[in-house]
Parts: sequence; C-alpha cells; structure tokens
Amino acid sequence: MRAEYEVRAPRESDLSAVTGMVSAAERSHDPEAGARTEDEFRREWARMDLARDAWVVTGPQGGVHGYAQVIAAPHEGRVFADAYTHPEHVGAGIGTTLLDRMEARATVMAAGIPSDAGLARVVLVNYVLLGGVADRMLRARGYGLTRVHKRMRIALDGPPAAPVWPSGVDVRTCDGTREDLRRVHACVEEAFADRWGRASRSYDQWAGDMMYEGFDPTLWLVAERAGRIVGASLCRARQVKGLASGEIGQLGVRREARRLGLGRALLLASFALFAERGAASVGLDVDSESPTGANHLYEQAGMATTVAIAQLERELRAGVDPLDPLDRVMAAPQAHGG
Repeated sequence: MRAEYEVRAPRESDLSAVTGMVSAAERSHDPEAGARTEDEFRREWARMDLARDAWVVTGPQGGVHGYAQVIAAPHEGRVFADAYTHPEHVGAGIGTTLLDRMEARATVMAAGIPSDAGLARVVLVNYVLLGGVADRMLRARGYGLTRVHKRMRIALDGPPAAPVWPSGVDVRTCDGTREDLRRVHACVEEAFADRWGRASRSYDQWAGDMMYEGFDPTLWLVAERAGRIVGASLCRARQVKGLASGEIGQLGVRREARRLGLGRALLLASFALFAERGAASVGLDVDSESPTGANHLYEQAGMATTVAIAQLERELRAGVDPLDPLDRVMAAPQAHGG
C-alpha cells in the first residue's frame, strides 16, 4: 500500500464515512446496488471486537478509502471476510493490505473455534465480483470457487402481473407481534433447510439479522393454509440511485406447499406491494444453483441479473464440514463414540 495511506481500527465517528464508501464501492461494480445504511454497520460493529476484527484505510486528507471486517460463525465452521476499496483509490494496494489483515485475523479466529466432531473444518469465505480484480487476486492465493450468487432486479415501470393464489391459501401482512414473528421464523427456517451451505438460525439470531432500523412488518407477506404459515416474502425498503426501491430479503415456501405456484404468487405480490408504494424497482439475491429453481422463477417473472458474485473459500483448518450433509452422516459415528 502506498505510503500516504494508513490502516487503523474503525471509530464510531467513521460510521457515516464507511457507509458511504462501501456504497460507492458496490455501485462501481453494480449501478443497481442498494444503498447501505449506517444501521447495518452499527449492528455488525456491535457484534465485533472493532479493535481486532475491522479496519479502515485513510488517506492524507483523512477520508476513508478502504474498509474490511471479519466475523466468525463457529457453528458453521466459517469466518466471513468482507473488504471494499473506494473506486477512486483502486490500484493503491489497499485491497492487498486489507486481505493480509483479514487472513491473519481469520487464522487466529479459526484456532479458537472448537474442533469437536462436526466442527473440525474451518474456512475463510469471501464474496467478490465474479471475474473482477479481487476474484483473480483471491484465486492466486489459493481460494476456490464454491458458489455463484446472482443479484437480480426488476423495474416497476408498469403494473405487475397479478398473483394467482393456490386453492385454500390466504395472504396477509405480518402483524409484527412476537408470536407472529416466531411463526414466520419457523416457516422460513424450514423452507431454507435444504439450501446449499445453510446453517439453521435461532429466533434471536434471525431476528437480529432481519429486524433492525427500517423494519416494517407491513412489507412482510405471509401465506397461510388452514391456519399454518406455509410461505413468506420478507421485504424492506431500499434506495437505489436515489430512488425508493424494494428488496426481498427472504422468500421461502415450505415443502408441503411447493409446486403449487405459491412462490411465484408471493413474488408477484411483493412487486405489487412496492409498486403501490411508489418504488422504482425490486431486487434480491439468489443462489445460481438454487435447489428449488428459485433463480429460474425470478427470471420467468421478468427479473434480470445485474451482477454475479463469486463465493470464494480457503481452508483454514482441515476436517469435517459442518454444513455438508454427507460429512455430517459420516461424522455421526464419531460424534457418538462409535
């Protein structure tokens, strides 16, 4: 990294600058990227040791030109790394410096994750633009591609197609009560249970990720059949290019209600909900190899891919992968002392 730049731990006073810089970095790769919010970083910083787990890069004028963080997920055997460089400062060595810091810290974190059966293997995970500079740099360091994720978006420049609900299914918005939220959590956890690389989340973990500043339960659509929640589309408002937009954070259908058109109905109803509120577009992220074919559903509904994100991983400690179903089966006898 060039001599005029410095690396230090973030401070609370950096929050606005980091949020703006990360948004600028994401828009440089994907002009349709939703603007990040200070509350998103505030929540993550509250879960981290900022002195050791995050870094900002400042320039001679004091501005924030780079940011990185690492967060350990011990129950998954994962350490998640995230780094950004302001588009006007690419090529100054900021990315390489931040990657060195992240890898060193992740190695320490991995050593502290219990190595009992089912949690022996630990990997460092990075999400970067597929085929971009960071992608090439990480692969040169021994990272391997494990998945490609698509960011998709649809412009709401006309009336969305009307949803057709399966027989016996009623749709409503979440009422925001703890009881209703727990029922929604149970539904989406079951709906995503067979998704690749999925780790189950407790209600508190899920709530911490889904309900923060800007949470609006009237943007959460809930599909019920015979009093049981069988599907949900959990949305929130975003800003894209300075315009009001929507984001579908989770859209899932329980196995018992699949192949009935419920997923498509929830998707179209989400478009209609945002159209009524004057949103210019709706976006979401999806696994390009979704086991339920969700990516094809979104394409058929008119959504287009704006950018492809590579999930790159490098092993920090060898062993059994806790998120691999085959590994879990093979590890079971050891876990029980067999």
